[in-house]
Amino acid sequence: MKNIITMTLCLLFGSPAFATSATPLDKTVMNIFELGIKAGKSRQYDEVARSNISSSVETESGTLAMYSLKRKDDLNQAYMIEIYAGKEAYKKHLDSEQYQAFIERAPEITDKKSKTDVTPQFLGDKRIVQNERTINNLVIVDVKPEHQQAFKNIVLAEMSDSLKLEDGVLAMYAATDAKNENRWYFYEIYASEADYQRHRQTPHFRGYIEQTSEMTTAKESIPVVPVFLRNKGAMQFDD
Repeated sequence: MKNIITMTLCLLFGSPAFATSATPLDKTVMNIFELGIKAGKSRQYDEVARSNISSSVETESGTLAMYSLKRKDDLNQAYMIEIYAGKEAYKKHLDSEQYQAFIERAPEITDKKSKTDVTPQFLGDKRIVQNERTINNLVIVDVKPEHQQAFKNIVLAEMSDSLKLEDGVLAMYAATDAKNENRWYFYEIYASEADYQRHRQTPHFRGYIEQTSEMTTAKESIPVVPVFLRNKGAMQFDD
């Protein structure tokens, strides 16, 4: 699977409540990058990514979340997930000192970079701090065209309920491929495996599974591990 979306978060910090942003969903910018790390350069990559993410989330008001993660089965395959309040916020980040430092060192530590263009459909999270107990799920779902709107209505409601009702649900994001609106990318973060298993038993999750079982043509789970994850928290964008 090429150019897949990935996003990771960790343990909840502070209030479990989350607020609705005044920024419309269609104004947000979401970037998904896939990078290949050169042999023996993993540590250097992690250092540069950490510096870029820390400075950006802390000092740029429009940088809402940045996540660095890797595949479990190939740690030389990395992903960078970014969420911005809008195009101007993204431009400000591109002009920043920390991003320029990342770009300057990239040729010596990476050997490929590709981008998956996506359209955000739901962006919701809580303020989190990385923790070893946190788990993440990355899922790609292909939806039958005739069921696209119904699927969207059902899944967005389920994600919203999960964040509001479950303390152990830390983040839920959904986006569609900009070139294929019927391909959905989901990233979910839970405080622990136990929280995820409890989530699977909730009425809203069971209802989602039952109602959408005949609406999809393919589903793939991608194994990922977090490297360095930061967000501002209290994010909720949906239709």
